[in-house]
Amino acid sequence: MTDAEALLDDLKRPWRHGEHVDARGLVLDEPLVLDGLEVRGFDLSDAVLGAGLSARGTRFRGLAWMRGTTVQGDCDLTGASFRTDFRADRMASGDVMLDACNLQGVLSLAGAKLSSLSLQNALIMANLTLENARIDGTVNLSGAEILGGLWTAQAKLGALIDADADISGRVRLPG
Repeated sequence: MTDAEALLDDLKRPWRHGEHVDARGLVLDEPLVLDGLEVRGFDLSDAVLGAGLSARGTRFRGLAWMRGTTVQGDCDLTGASFRTDFRADRMASGDVMLDACNLQGVLSLAGAKLSSLSLQNALIMANLTLENARIDGTVNLSGAEILGGLWTAQAKLGALIDADADISGRVRLPG
């Protein structure tokens, strides 16, 4: 069994309040593919995902932490739903796609270093934090709805596209 298979088996166990997969510091050389699954809470902080992450349409039931995680390649979470926060502070990754995702909590990418970030038609029921993030390419918020505000203090963004975005809370743009 590979490390990815073992992690998948653990992630697919039923969600129980207060329990999560502790995979801090894990190093995976193979792709982590969670497409269409329902997964329980996890902490992948400081992990290295050496061949990218695909979680298209994945339902994240508990905590979803990728603080300080390195994703070598892309991180595709298109159409994912998060029951709580997605905490990816200091994450390093290529392109991060969260298009059409539904977050019932905070999306925190404070201090992240990304190639690009796409949140087209996403629903974030709390705030989006990009404080101190460096996103070399485009941050695309087209059609997104962010109920708790947008915080980008000291962020360095290549370009910000916010066509038809609806941001209900406080907005702090870079600069």
